[in-house]
Amino acid sequence: MAEYGAIRNELKGLTEEIKRMGDLRDSQRLDLVSEKIESEIFNLVILGQFKRGKSTLINALLGEKVLPSAIVPLTSVVTIVCYGDFPGARVNFMDGTNTEIAIEDIHKYATEKKNPKNRLNVREVEVFYPSDYLKKGVRLVDTPGVGSVFAHNTDVAYRYLPNADAGIFVVTPDPPPGESEHKFLKEIRGHIDKVFFVLNKIDQVNGEDLAEAEEFTARLLQEDLGKKVEIHPVSAAKALCAKEMGDTEMLAESGLPEFEKKLSRFLMREKGKVFLKSVISSLLKELSNKTMSCKLEQEAARLSIDELKTKIAAFEKYAKDTQKDREQQGFILEGRVKNLYEKIDSDLENLKKKELPVLLKKMEKVFSERIDAKISAHDLEKTIEEFVFNAIKEIFSDFRLSEAEAISSELEKIYIDIAGQTNLVIENIVKMTADLFAIDISPFTSIEKLSKKSDFYFLLKDDPCVIELIRLSVAHALPAVFARGRILKRMKDTVTSRFERHCGRVRYDLVRRIDDTTRKFKSTFNEKIDLTLDTIRHALDRAVAMKDKNEHEIKETMSELSSRLSGIASMQTRLKNLEREADSLGNGKSQ
Repeated sequence: MAEYGAIRNELKGLTEEIKRMGDLRDSQRLDLVSEKIESEIFNLVILGQFKRGKSTLINALLGEKVLPSAIVPLTSVVTIVCYGDFPGARVNFMDGTNTEIAIEDIHKYATEKKNPKNRLNVREVEVFYPSDYLKKGVRLVDTPGVGSVFAHNTDVAYRYLPNADAGIFVVTPDPPPGESEHKFLKEIRGHIDKVFFVLNKIDQVNGEDLAEAEEFTARLLQEDLGKKVEIHPVSAAKALCAKEMGDTEMLAESGLPEFEKKLSRFLMREKGKVFLKSVISSLLKELSNKTMSCKLEQEAARLSIDELKTKIAAFEKYAKDTQKDREQQGFILEGRVKNLYEKIDSDLENLKKKELPVLLKKMEKVFSERIDAKISAHDLEKTIEEFVFNAIKEIFSDFRLSEAEAISSELEKIYIDIAGQTNLVIENIVKMTADLFAIDISPFTSIEKLSKKSDFYFLLKDDPCVIELIRLSVAHALPAVFARGRILKRMKDTVTSRFERHCGRVRYDLVRRIDDTTRKFKSTFNEKIDLTLDTIRHALDRAVAMKDKNEHEIKETMSELSSRLSGIASMQTRLKNLEREADSLGNGKSQ
């Protein structure tokens, strides 16, 4: 039965075979495919509050105690566990340097006790381990717990979100999810496509209490995410013990095997399948071009030099005309992108009209309540700062999430349209060439699925500190003796200007990401058209050069081309078989 690793390895071998058939240009493109295969990884990020058993869960998945664990807030930097032929670790520092260490020394760099507040300036710790689980390209990422007494640990967890392909959010029956976890869930909902929810430490509650805990936790998480969630009850400590002892009955009782099955199915179906089919598509495109090149060279070699030059001139005229099609596509793309900019402007203006008056009224109410309580200027300042910051953060986080989803959806439509038009241009080039030289060739075109992971990552924490901006303005606004009307007016002006400035930040961020994405679209599709044209031109150049060869050399070249076509056909069959096997991953037909 098909396995992800086996298909991936066969694709690596096929890429090398195809590379040996081509010239330097082909080799450079195929080197990129090889790099893509080698570097494909699943960043499976373990998230949650401190003391929930995240490190123990990773150890349970590996089947051995690789990472340190403790009852105090432990992990202070991101720790990445990936495959290695031999156990070992590497510490990567903020300045770009690194050092190799033994696994037993991880705690010296990755724990709060030995590296408080990350005074060693560690960026991340990579742990290499010969685990079959990691051979599939999975990297288990242990993040510091949110809500720790150490605020910098929470910040590290937040900053790693853009790198996550999927997440495992770990909670426990006692205590249930707290405020810090609720806030964290609201932040990650737009940045990680798939989150598994593990209810850990189930061995600490009885069956009746466990069922109640599951139901209660699911309800809390559903409120945060706005959709139904599935809870996976697990005892990571029990599972680790069972694996170390080889006790299959205890392992089954831990609940981990059932969770591992669902996790593996997701990785293979949702990510592995898309990745494998993308590589297969790239290789089939290479073979399609080689087929076209060989057949074209064979037929062109049979023509007289005058006939060949006439047909080459006709081809070049058609190739020049395709440039007009590209320019037209460019105009259409610019128009659609302009519409997106206008949508952002309109939506931000509506946001301002709707939310700013409400925010100002709420702020005025908070101000009045605190004034009546006769608090100090300092306490008033602090109260308003906290209220405004949290309010602006919530308003813009929700807006940005919905706006990014709408933009991503529109960009996907644009991508599909441009891909379709590009494929049509390629098909017409190949058809024209086939008709011109009377050969049987057909183009290979495909539209690869876009990743669901949004490129529109944005977190208010990454902006210049809004709290500091508000603090400075308000502090200067407070006189020694309260002049209520004057203070309130100046506070309102400050909040209004901060709101408008943040609208500008959000607009800049979204527009920049739209520009980057559309630039990549244009570059990718232009490269595909240029590759088709270059393939044809190189085949025709070789055919022209063949006119200077003697009859024996021509015969040998034609025989070599026929042999190459046979080999290409065989590889195409193998790739199509692998494509069928990739399709079966994760649907119950394979392991």
